[in-house]
Amino acid sequence: MKNSLLILAFLVCTLANGQIVTDKNLSDNSYGEKKMKNAPKKIYLNQFAINYQLIAASSEASSGGKTKAEMAVGMVGIDLDVMQEITDNAYAMVVKKLTDAGIEIVNSDVAEKTDFYSNWTKAQGGTPSKAQLLGYVSTVPTGFDFFYKKMDSKGKTKGSFIVDTTPALSKDLGDIPVFEANISFQFVTIEGNSSYVTDATKMKGVVEYQIPEVAIAKSAEGFLGSKIETSRVAARIVWKGGMNGSGANAILSYSPKGKIEIPGVMEEKKFKEYVAPDVSYNTTYNGISYTNDKEVEVSHQVKADPAAYKAKTQQALNEYLSMVVDNFIASLNN
Repeated sequence: MKNSLLILAFLVCTLANGQIVTDKNLSDNSYGEKKMKNAPKKIYLNQFAINYQLIAASSEASSGGKTKAEMAVGMVGIDLDVMQEITDNAYAMVVKKLTDAGIEIVNSDVAEKTDFYSNWTKAQGGTPSKAQLLGYVSTVPTGFDFFYKKMDSKGKTKGSFIVDTTPALSKDLGDIPVFEANISFQFVTIEGNSSYVTDATKMKGVVEYQIPEVAIAKSAEGFLGSKIETSRVAARIVWKGGMNGSGANAILSYSPKGKIEIPGVMEEKKFKEYVAPDVSYNTTYNGISYTNDKEVEVSHQVKADPAAYKAKTQQALNEYLSMVVDNFIASLNN
């Protein structure tokens, strides 16, 4: 019996050490949690966007205009179908947790009839998109209905990510909790700088697979430098609010505390480019990646371990979302 208990304790410790997302690397931005016990056992799943970085490109021009460095890093070895599958599996996990706890999931047809979504368009997930965030593949669960305000010619939707008007949506739905998630996985960070003294330009790329606090999306298409987009990472449940701009009665909200590292997925690499005023420079390309449905030559490629990518990305995503859902369920039962 004693030996069995020791084995069980060892297994528990092993599992705990293998956990990627914990309460120690997530920031708890919640308030009014105790009020959640008065919320109805219903929830509307409003947003479920998971973004996977595929390529990062950046350029930097010197202040004197004599030099310019470019870098484009692409990930290879992972199919888009795998990314969609990870998202679908996480969504199925969330739905099962909620329904097993006796919580009713409100249909999108109900949300479609609210004043909040009166001028929005309903769409259905299941098709990975490269138009949402520069260099990222954005996914919404297969069969999941979501709403957006506008869509540009490239297929990028506007108004479909976490917004501060969600308390008004909760109110329009009859004061029921609203779930939202926008989570990104990033494999490389590129930084550039130039010297005022020498007029030289530097670029540095560091490979590190992570869930960032804020996803940094870059392309080298900007004028005299990179075009940059950012996407805040968060998962939350909002309950009961008033008109647009007013706060919610209660929010369970969690975001990464800095970054959440996911080891053992990418080959470890660092890249550098340096351009001096007296050096003739041409970027050397060694592969092709795709972003926004067009070919992009990459100066560096990073290989991902397919099995580790699928398993650890799934684990991290499930652990992140479970923390939000489990705390919501616990709040209702207090």
